[in-house]
Amino acid sequence: MNVFSTYRTAIRKVYPETVSYASRAARLLMAQYRQFPKAYAMLGYLFLTMAFCYYPIFGHWLTGFIMMTLPVAIVSGFITCIYLWRKGQHIIATAGLCWVLFSLPVVKRLTGGLGTPAQELTSAKKLNVLSFNSESFGDDHTSAATLKALKADIACFQEYTPNRRIEQQYADQMAKLTCFDNNREVGLALLSQYPIVNQYGRIWHRTGGPNINGYLCADIAYGHDTVRVVNVHLWSMGVRVNTVFDAIRDGDLLQAGSALYDTFDRLREGFEKRDEQIQEVEAFVAGSRYPVIICGDFNETPFSYSYGQLSKRFSNAFEVAGKGMGFTLNRHPYCVRIDQQFFSADWYVTSCQTISDITVSDHFPVMAQYVLKKSVTQPSAYVASR
Repeated sequence: MNVFSTYRTAIRKVYPETVSYASRAARLLMAQYRQFPKAYAMLGYLFLTMAFCYYPIFGHWLTGFIMMTLPVAIVSGFITCIYLWRKGQHIIATAGLCWVLFSLPVVKRLTGGLGTPAQELTSAKKLNVLSFNSESFGDDHTSAATLKALKADIACFQEYTPNRRIEQQYADQMAKLTCFDNNREVGLALLSQYPIVNQYGRIWHRTGGPNINGYLCADIAYGHDTVRVVNVHLWSMGVRVNTVFDAIRDGDLLQAGSALYDTFDRLREGFEKRDEQIQEVEAFVAGSRYPVIICGDFNETPFSYSYGQLSKRFSNAFEVAGKGMGFTLNRHPYCVRIDQQFFSADWYVTSCQTISDITVSDHFPVMAQYVLKKSVTQPSAYVASR
């Protein structure tokens, strides 16, 4: 009882002092804020943007817009820190610079890494996985060079139209297709050189629009093991930034404003739908006992809720083993990477590249090369021959 009394007495003495110090600090901070409101607001925005990118707490569409602007927030925050330092606000400026430095791991999502050194895996069997939004290209687009470039061990196609010449290159396949227009089928396809032993697929319904978005999940017999490959095509927005640019160039500000509003509305709807869809996909693979690879057209930049959610449990192939910026969009705004490949901790990834020579679609294919870790530690048991 005496111990509790001592604690109570100590708290009674410390509490008023603590409240007094906190109150003075708050008043001082508020005074500084009133002096530099825009600068403090900019640092607050940088902190908020980074917080969402590091740990996407919820998938509200507003957070999608906030996360997408991280590069702008970082540059603005850095300039703000320099400004505050010159104005004598050294403590706040230093804290802001620390936040800018903390953003570097997130910015790393934009560039490729070194990957696992190939010489260390010389004797290991490689699995080449292709992901490609092919925009319904047909047999007449598949030249010999295109066929060669699109040959892999496992190929995941989005906006796929049945293509006999492509399919002949693979031993097994699965697809989910819907009638698009003029009796033309479009959808998802997963082609494999290895047997597909179990499969599941779903196309999400879209009121008033084409039902082309969904996912395929295939359990594939890879040697003496089974791997799970998921082909994803998240909600398509149909955003065409060039419409806004064309209207501005023509001097039609009314049309430009209308196109800009339409773009905003499509982005908002897209953020909401993709957040729901990625949660479904994530729940489907979260408890997988098999090594997992998730690839496809995510329709979002690396600063997005879906990317952040998957990054909690999976690594991104381009971040680990890509080169340069790896842009995958073959139209305006070009400088984005929205086609991704994620993988579980069961894999090494030795390379990941955007094949920019293939221009038959408004996307570029992405090819990554994986090595199952079991095949390195237990090669006699897990390496398979075709």
